[in-house]
Amino acid sequence: MNIIRSLQKWGNGNGVQLPKEVIEAAHIKVNQPLEVSTKGSSIILTPVKETNKITLESLLEGATPATVGGELDWGDDIGNERYE
Repeated sequence: MNIIRSLQKWGNGNGVQLPKEVIEAAHIKVNQPLEVSTKGSSIILTPVKETNKITLESLLEGATPATVGGELDWGDDIGNERYE
């Protein structure tokens, strides 16, 4: 697929609009992070896969009452500080 586009001024930067066909062929989505690199005079856009996204579910995967444990006893209160 060969499509010609021109570099346009957008605010304080520059940009190129990508046709729908290019976006679909590259399997990218709107607002998806893209790595921008160059090779010679070519500009390369590579979709960044978000496989390292940390979620609460991924942090708690495999956690059960048996693996988390129970309450922790810090011992008797000392001084005027008291935690309940």
